Amino acid sequence: MSVGLVLEGGGTRSWYTSGVLTALNEEQIEFPTVYGVSAGALTALSYISGQLTRNNAAAYMKNMRDRRFMSIGNLRQTGSYFGFDFMLEALPRQTPFDYQTFFRSPVGLKVGTTDLETGRPVYFEKAELDEKFTPVRASCSLPFLTNIVEYRNYHLLDGGCSEPIPVERSIKDGNEKNVIVLTQDVSYRERRGSRLMDFALARKYKKYPNFICSMERHAQVYNRELAICTRLEQQNKAVVLRPDGRFIMRRYRDPNQLMRMYQMGIYDCKEKLPLIRKFVS
Repeated sequence: MSVGLVLEGGGTRSWYTSGVLTALNEEQIEFPTVYGVSAGALTALSYISGQLTRNNAAAYMKNMRDRRFMSIGNLRQTGSYFGFDFMLEALPRQTPFDYQTFFRSPVGLKVGTTDLETGRPVYFEKAELDEKFTPVRASCSLPFLTNIVEYRNYHLLDGGCSEPIPVERSIKDGNEKNVIVLTQDVSYRERRGSRLMDFALARKYKKYPNFICSMERHAQVYNRELAICTRLEQQNKAVVLRPDGRFIMRRYRDPNQLMRMYQMGIYDCKEKLPLIRKFVS
């Protein structure tokens, strides 16, 4: 029985995901395929290369306050709030990313992006990634805050715009069970954007009407995917990990708060290890 590992995005909340994946690395638990969107796809890189350790995470966390990581200065200079060159090129050179292990690993990766022309998700497999991990950049490229990414004749943005929790893709690929890592607490539900947001989308992305429609349906899609996760968990077809709602991140670049979120992910994963092992064995 095939089991998928499904990773939601969530920006800095994905330090919870990093904690979960660190625990999986420590326990040497692997999955045939990892499905990731946005920050979920980014964290999957180090998981597959076997480099998501507590020491590496702590070292990377220190860079969160670096203006090259994310800043208004980046937005003014490059059109992107996030410094993808810094995140995906400069930092991996400081702590060398193990490209060889990553590409030789039997663990597959499917990175979710959103095609602006169709408004639908487009997934790129590990073999389709270039040296700059351009599909991962696209998957993390939030509307308004980043440039449109061009790759293989696609115009792409954040994978979470069209499929924020890639569980349906995993099911479509034939995975009968899934381990799903969410970055919002159990009470969270998405709300539809305001009319002002609709106006801003229509003005900014007027060349891409299908993308605008997809964004207008985002809350509906997200809440439907949450319902799927809940149903699979009730049917014993999924292990769902999510952060405790009692912990509120007030400062998204505070290393202490990020470390708490990271440690929560490690703890929650270890609590559910018996069930996860049962799934993958």
